[in-house]
Amino acid sequence: MNSARERYAPRNPTPDEIRDAVGRMATKAPPAGRAGNGTWRRYLVHLRYGTRYKMMFLVAALFLVWAAMLHGPRPRVMHYMMSYGDLVVLPEEDVATQGAVCLDGSPPGYYIRRGSGEGNKNWIIYLEGGGWCWNVSDCHKRSQTDYGSSRYFKWSFSFDGILSNSPSVNPNFYNWNMVLLKYCDGASFAGNRTDVVVHEGKQIYFRGRRILQALLDHLMAHGLNQADRVILSGVSAGGLAVLLHADYVRTRLPAGVRYHALPDAGFFPDTRNITGHEHIRIMYQRSFKMQNCSGGVDEDCIKDKTEQNQWQCYMAQYAYKYVQTPLFIVNSGYDYWSLWFIYNLRCHPEQCPEKLPKLQEWREKILAITQKVSKSEKDGIFLPSCYIHSLTMFGYTWTDYLVAGTSLRDAFYKWYSRKTPAAVANYFDQPYPNNPSCPWTLEFYNKVTQRLKLYDFYVE
Repeated sequence: MNSARERYAPRNPTPDEIRDAVGRMATKAPPAGRAGNGTWRRYLVHLRYGTRYKMMFLVAALFLVWAAMLHGPRPRVMHYMMSYGDLVVLPEEDVATQGAVCLDGSPPGYYIRRGSGEGNKNWIIYLEGGGWCWNVSDCHKRSQTDYGSSRYFKWSFSFDGILSNSPSVNPNFYNWNMVLLKYCDGASFAGNRTDVVVHEGKQIYFRGRRILQALLDHLMAHGLNQADRVILSGVSAGGLAVLLHADYVRTRLPAGVRYHALPDAGFFPDTRNITGHEHIRIMYQRSFKMQNCSGGVDEDCIKDKTEQNQWQCYMAQYAYKYVQTPLFIVNSGYDYWSLWFIYNLRCHPEQCPEKLPKLQEWREKILAITQKVSKSEKDGIFLPSCYIHSLTMFGYTWTDYLVAGTSLRDAFYKWYSRKTPAAVANYFDQPYPNNPSCPWTLEFYNKVTQRLKLYDFYVE
């Protein structure tokens, strides 16, 4: 006879016992006071073991998805599948001899999605934006983020707008090779300082021009040397970088390549803000000197300037006339980044109608420094009156924001394919509030400015 210890000792049930227990669970009535629990258990068990229940569940799920898509709100951005570029960080041994390193000394990198079909020999090279650092302390802080160190780079990067692989969003370039050069030098790929700066015991490097050279070297060794067509684009600080380096990049490409440039939001006017402070000029002057950008911008521009004014070659409005590459310039007449951080105009027209003249004054400044584009025999421009910063990186701004009924996507391609001569590829919008294709609602404004309030950008 078994002892009490043996009779009540825990043991593992056999497979047959488990099967019998599950069957009883599915068929027995629910216990009193817990009505419905047994019914749900039966459905769950049948779902686990019965094909009929699986099909019923699948049909119900598909119906709910269909109903949500048909009747629910759909953001304009998400009517297609997002694509991504994969990270490539350059081997340290490849950049050591050039000294082509990010602010913290780590190797630079890029994100790439390979082309296919007829696009496998065509490339879009996109220069990431992200502002600038203007003193060593600020650059040190930046070196502890993905804008100053490859140690913080993510494994992938979402590609949209002109980088999208969706034929409906990007029908003319969707199957091209797409590359985004990660921005980690803090000076629009223009710094060229040999010595190393030490701050709080940490070494800081200013090597943006060498980073650009090293990234192009790596791409040339991995297919760019076979390119038939190349478009250089970028946004914000990367849009400025396109203007600064378009001609240099052309010298690195194969002979006979068809080459154009598309700078987005790269014009930051050299102007006083509404309080009279020359904030943006001071920032550019300090950054230019600190990073030795005279060795990383256009040589002809540097030769034309006195040493005191060479910093102007670091700003789009002064550097533009030296660029030989065909350009299609994209800029908003009411760029929210510039209005907030440069002009210090920080209210919606409905909140401060007395400042509406200042808002229109800003647009006039943008027009003044871009009107020369309309006289060019090779360049085009798209300048909507939208409260937006980037127009090329997002599907909805690429396809839905219009000037005279034409989207940026279509305007650029007409110019690029020569269907529209450069002499008439000038898309200048009417002033606020006459463009219904782009949002100027107070709700939209508040969402944008909540992000801008997260950090400050003001140089005394």
